[in-house]
Amino acid sequence: MAELYPFSNRTAELLRSVPAPGQTHRWIAKVACGLRHVLDADTCFEFLRHCCDKYVTHRDVPDEEIEDAVDFAYEGDGNPRPGGMREGAEWPEVDLPMVERALRGTRPLFDPAIDTGLTSRDVLPLLFHPTEFVCVGPAARSALVRSLNATLHDAGLQQFVVPNPMRGRSALNYRGRPSARCKNNTGPRRHLVVEFDSPTLTKPIQAVLLSKLSEFAPLRLVVDSGGKSLHGWFRVDHLGLRDQARFFAVGCLLGGDATRWDLCGWLRMPGGLRQVDGVPSIRQRIVYLAR
Repeated sequence: MAELYPFSNRTAELLRSVPAPGQTHRWIAKVACGLRHVLDADTCFEFLRHCCDKYVTHRDVPDEEIEDAVDFAYEGDGNPRPGGMREGAEWPEVDLPMVERALRGTRPLFDPAIDTGLTSRDVLPLLFHPTEFVCVGPAARSALVRSLNATLHDAGLQQFVVPNPMRGRSALNYRGRPSARCKNNTGPRRHLVVEFDSPTLTKPIQAVLLSKLSEFAPLRLVVDSGGKSLHGWFRVDHLGLRDQARFFAVGCLLGGDATRWDLCGWLRMPGGLRQVDGVPSIRQRIVYLAR
């Protein structure tokens, strides 16, 4: 795959190996970010479609998943936005000595084993204003944009939420198609979410690292994904773009997932239901809330 275009070394390295099960979604997003420098958005989509059809054999990859990755990389319209800091594949890799220092010198703000007992209805009004639109979904391919009040009725049954308010019901995405969940339909960034996806970082360790990051931006909420990771919601709308990027870079140095920079990316709904084998069965617990 890597021989077809003059990719950066990092992108070429990604293309030399087939993504492992559980890593395909992030692999597509990272490759799309690298391709942005040499391909237009439509060609990027076609190339990724070819790669997934030929090399990803452990599951089907729908067009919508690739479109989301290209939208993430091309910032919604295929044109660079000055200062946009959208190159998810170019965020720093984890710095293990920094992680060790953080673990030695930080007391956790919460115990991830303790459920606060809070629900989606309790926390969403603290994250969004009453007049704002919220994007949620029972599955990754089902985006619903509604008012906050309408969302509260069934929020606990949803699996995903976009951490930033939406501009309206829909907008045109980078391919010129109406889309409920795309960057052109997402308002200014309010939250940055740091998620640790390494199996070596246990949830107690993640709790310490999120607590360390709270020294740089307010930690509003922590959600247990129902899997192996915690999601820390940080309030960043008081920061300029450069400082938001610096904060997120520190999160990446501590092991955070670089694709979480995506303005309209799905996050686990606080208090929602995670699906396992297509069946909603695991409550995505709220383990910390700063009031």
